[in-house]
Amino acid sequence: MLRSFIILSIFLFIGCANTDIEVLKKSVAELNAQNVDLKKEISDIKSNLREIDRKIKTNSEDTKLNSEALLTLKADIKSLESKTNERLKQLESSKGNKPENIQNKIQSSNAEGSKVYIEDDITDKTTLYNLALELFKSNRYEESLNKFRSFVVRFPEDSLADNALYWMGEIYFQTGDMEKALESFNNVINNYPNENKVPDAIFKSAIVNDKLGKRDLAIDLMKKLILNFKYAEISKVARDKLKEWGVKNE
Repeated sequence: MLRSFIILSIFLFIGCANTDIEVLKKSVAELNAQNVDLKKEISDIKSNLREIDRKIKTNSEDTKLNSEALLTLKADIKSLESKTNERLKQLESSKGNKPENIQNKIQSSNAEGSKVYIEDDITDKTTLYNLALELFKSNRYEESLNKFRSFVVRFPEDSLADNALYWMGEIYFQTGDMEKALESFNNVINNYPNENKVPDAIFKSAIVNDKLGKRDLAIDLMKKLILNFKYAEISKVARDKLKEWGVKNE
């Protein structure tokens, strides 16, 4: 009887031990699962921290670039102001660029009699110039001439004044008035010596002189053009013209 009781007690103890082991295994499994989740959360946090750090670095670099760009822009503005001031000084010191001087020459050489055409209804100089140029391209020479003349008289110191004078010369050239064409081209050369239309004006002055029977003067002008404006596109045309005239350009 005692033996049976002891054996029964042993089985009961073993059963309880097995139950405890299962509970422990389950607890360990739950802890392992929680550990995995925790590691994943830590990994996500680290990843987020790296992304935040990257954005901070990127923003810092962008801020640096923006600062450098701002400094460059300020330097460009300062350089532009300096060039503008220098250009204004050149305009003020250029001989023959006084408004009354230009107006007198236009009135005396290019107007019909003493009449000067002023387009009072067009107050914007850019609009006036562009309209004159479009009229020229449309072969409406008389209307174009009046507007170019108006532009030069009203805005003799504008950067497009030499262009307007040049196109006046072209209109006279196209309509066969070589004397007035020559005066217009010479006005560009003499009154706007530093402007961009001077090389073209010299070339056309040479062409007109040749048509007026002054080939020697025309040759001298072509050579002057090539010498003083050797990199201008029109200088290449001048070289071809000299070859056409049988002249060697040394």
